[in-house]
Amino acid sequence: MSRANMTAASRYPSSVAASRQHINVDLDAEVASILRSHAAEAHLSEGEIVDRAIRAYDLRSLVARIRARSDLDEDAAMALVREELHAARVERDAA
Repeated sequence: MSRANMTAASRYPSSVAASRQHINVDLDAEVASILRSHAAEAHLSEGEIVDRAIRAYDLRSLVARIRARSDLDEDAAMALVREELHAARVERDAA
């Protein structure tokens, strides 16, 4: 098993690790440098940083998950998403 596969397998349940796909993405040189820097500082793979960034950016799926588990309307769900996102960012920045 390659190092990348071992890393994915250790971070994700087997069903998620098995569903990961390798892709190539062209990034601006400055963005690529930022990605490498964040990955090194967090001791994570570049793929994990990209994965987390996309999931954090995709608020629509978060709103859908919140609404599916509650009786909140769309405005209330968005307000809760904003609160949770702010709290997650504060926690991340404090670390």
